[in-house]
Amino acid sequence: MAVRFCCIAVFALLFALSVRAQSLTGQVVDKVICEGNPAQSYALYLPSNYTEAKKWPVIFCFDAGARGIMPVERLREAAEKYGYLVAGSLNSRNGPWAANAAAANAMIKDVTAHFSVDGRRIYTAGMSGGARVATSIALSGLVKGVIACGAGFPQSAGVPKQVPFLFFGVAGTEDFNYPELRRLDGELEERKAVHRIVTFEGGHVWAPATVLTEAVEWFELQAMRAGVRPKDEALIQALLEKRLAAMPEQPLLERWRALKSLTADFEGLAGIAKHEANLREFAASRELKDGLKAERALQSREDDLLEQLGNAAMAGSGRKQSLAAELRRKADVGEDSPERRMVRRVIASFTSMTRETVRGFFEQADYDSAEGFLELAVALKPDHKANLFDLARAHAYNGDKKRALESLEQAAIAGYNDAAKLEAEPAFAKLRGEARFQATVVKVRAAAAEPTLLLPAVRVSAALASVELRLFYLPNAGGATMPLSFLRVETVRPNSLAAGAGLEEGMEITSIQGIRMRGLTEVELNDIMAKPVKDEIVLIARTRGTEKEIRVPLKKTAPAAAAAGKTGE
Repeated sequence: MAVRFCCIAVFALLFALSVRAQSLTGQVVDKVICEGNPAQSYALYLPSNYTEAKKWPVIFCFDAGARGIMPVERLREAAEKYGYLVAGSLNSRNGPWAANAAAANAMIKDVTAHFSVDGRRIYTAGMSGGARVATSIALSGLVKGVIACGAGFPQSAGVPKQVPFLFFGVAGTEDFNYPELRRLDGELEERKAVHRIVTFEGGHVWAPATVLTEAVEWFELQAMRAGVRPKDEALIQALLEKRLAAMPEQPLLERWRALKSLTADFEGLAGIAKHEANLREFAASRELKDGLKAERALQSREDDLLEQLGNAAMAGSGRKQSLAAELRRKADVGEDSPERRMVRRVIASFTSMTRETVRGFFEQADYDSAEGFLELAVALKPDHKANLFDLARAHAYNGDKKRALESLEQAAIAGYNDAAKLEAEPAFAKLRGEARFQATVVKVRAAAAEPTLLLPAVRVSAALASVELRLFYLPNAGGATMPLSFLRVETVRPNSLAAGAGLEEGMEITSIQGIRMRGLTEVELNDIMAKPVKDEIVLIARTRGTEKEIRVPLKKTAPAAAAAGKTGE
């Protein structure tokens, strides 16, 4: 009788898990609570043809800000096409390893308990600090491969002599960690590790879906090579043709890198003798040697500029302002170039470093040093609200009420909206009786209470309701999902907010809200258009080869209208 009861219980459990899985397939589930630890949760995607009858590869994702749904959304198309489960932690973030380990353990335990996972094909993915979490887990021996965006191995551990897992590294060309990924490419090659490093036009962000799809396809190739999935000759040939079609013609240095990774990836899987011969020709060319030399020189200048910024942070105000103005001029030139990308990386790197450095200065009550770094960081990025707020703190601790109030006002203008933190900050105890301080508090409270405006997909509404945009795609883009190149402005209604801001017919929109259009899919564009925005829409528009920033103000909406927009009414 006891045996019969046990069988019924097991059957009931399996039936419940099967029903649960069927109800989740083919859609991104925003939040799944971990059964064994309700404090932990994750976003999830199961392919529409998911069944308990087979084992599935899985990618566990980690974001530096606990935005686990972001990589799940971006991996969704690849997961559906190639049959992967994808889970993104909603708890893991930059911070102590113990908290990240708890988040990872809870998510992995829940997914493997409730879904049919192929233990031979467990992968991780991460962005920035999340990439270091993903790689740390791989170093423990649990996973077979990592997708690392915007960072590499944990800095405390470094790169081991033998890397026992696949490594797919990704960096934006303006990412401050771009040099790290470039250096890592050489280190992994020295260790004969199976790896690939890919770059995209952009900064320190998750890679576009097109690049993450490349990572999944690379995992598929390596799985066929390792014999953990059946060889598919048609797929191998299709992926080879896709890689060849996407190979850059110029600069030669990037073509050489693309060809080198292609021959390594397809060796033993497809006929690549012709490409290996081309690679040997490239390796012997003077142009390639000159390109490598120029790249090393540019990296040396990047390191030197960062050192100059560190020294200038402790120098007088005049040196800070002149150096910042020089770098901003170079960063804001319209035409893309290795120089512009390098300078933008330097600015982003110093800004990121400042956030970490000044935290220590405040803890040590070294307000002069905090003030010096923050003044330079604000000169480089004048609208960085967190740095403006901290600069006000440093001024206040140093007894400079006037400058503290000025920095607070600038922070409010830049969008600072944490009224509770502002009012509780000990540094501002002597400012609370000032009329300017109280006026700033009112502005910050209003910013926190303002309704946001949701934009519909593809066609921008409100301030851009009269603007018609046409999508242009990258040339020779293979596959069913064609990546975007830019959006062209077809029409702009006269006297509209967009026209007043300077948007004109024929302009090419290359960036919206700081996100570059190049390489995005239409689905990703829709996601950008659906994000809430406040006060203005920031565009980068290209005309006659020159890019410029256009800020289109948004009309405020009544709370009722905003609520209706959120519910789709």
